[in-house]
Amino acid sequence: MEEKNSKKYDPDDTQEIELTFLPEDDDVSVIEHNTVEETYGNGRIQGSGDIFIGKRDIYQQQQQQYYQPPIKPEEPEKPKKAKKKRGFLKKLIIAVAAIAIAAFVLVFALAVSVDYTKVDLDKNEYISQSELSSSRQVTNILFLGVDDEAGGVSRSDSMILLSVDYKHGKIKLTSFLRDSWVEIPSKGKKAKLNASYAYGGPQLVVDTIEYNFHIDIDHYVMVDFEMFTQIIDELGGVEVEVTEKEAKFIRSTTRHKDMESGEVTLDGAKALVYCRIRKLDSDYMRTARQRKVISALIQKVAKTDIGTLIETVQTVFPLIQTDMNEAELTGLAFKAGFGVLAFDIQQTRAPIEEHMKASTVNGQWVEILELENVREYLYDFIYTDKIDPDEGNEEE
Repeated sequence: MEEKNSKKYDPDDTQEIELTFLPEDDDVSVIEHNTVEETYGNGRIQGSGDIFIGKRDIYQQQQQQYYQPPIKPEEPEKPKKAKKKRGFLKKLIIAVAAIAIAAFVLVFALAVSVDYTKVDLDKNEYISQSELSSSRQVTNILFLGVDDEAGGVSRSDSMILLSVDYKHGKIKLTSFLRDSWVEIPSKGKKAKLNASYAYGGPQLVVDTIEYNFHIDIDHYVMVDFEMFTQIIDELGGVEVEVTEKEAKFIRSTTRHKDMESGEVTLDGAKALVYCRIRKLDSDYMRTARQRKVISALIQKVAKTDIGTLIETVQTVFPLIQTDMNEAELTGLAFKAGFGVLAFDIQQTRAPIEEHMKASTVNGQWVEILELENVREYLYDFIYTDKIDPDEGNEEE
């Protein structure tokens, strides 16, 4: 029998139809009159009537319904112009990123051609590496600002750990309070943290911070604080929020009688005076002002044209001392060009108010630390995203 339909068969979709068969002739015989169920291709029909068979199986359907599967609508073709547009934008973004990266690499490639002082860091012999907190997704660079303002023995006036947290996309600044009463491991005695520089230079400062706070320091950069005046002047100043109390203090104690409050642009000399304010409030606020200037400096670098950056680097690099070699400096430049300078900046200090107590030892004003709490706080701030940087950082 010839199949009239090859629609998909659904065993639950049985339709009632009427069949009318051709009249009997010589080649066709009636075999029975009955209700029939017959399968044609992938469909099934039911009906009743005289069934004829013979040399030809011929029938005619007067009313017949077949199962019709739903037809899936065709998806419209994507416009070719949009595809071309997206491709163009993708290429443009890649090109811009490549230019930015190449520019920053060029800046530091030029920088390393300028002489700078390289002094390696030795392995810390006072604490095992397993006791130090570290992460492959965080780079810790200790910035040391050496103060020769009063002459005599130099002390580390500013100790700021810059942590680049690639996992959370943040730059984290931690000021270590110089009056922190800590163990100086090479001396076997306690002293103020900033005295470690006088005892053993950058190496002992790094060793002392690692020994007391259990944070692994990857590199250090040491500068005379006067160098900041040159950097800031080369970049055209930095924008800093200055309180009226701070502005009034600077006007009354320095030659900068035109110091204003509010959002102001500080040149190098004013920025240095601002960072060095000591007797206005507290060391906590002093370190906060230093972090504020460094944060503004990072933001300014991110917005500065390549030509100015090259001139700044060539001026500044002869004034710095670091343990980083040319490849490491270029690697940092590559990461900066790849977006690090656009990271959010967070700030804190160690210790915070809850983890210290002011005291005097041998006539010295010092901060006695709850070391276990300080260590836990530092770990959470540097390596996780748990710490609110606005909590416990500053005092008014």
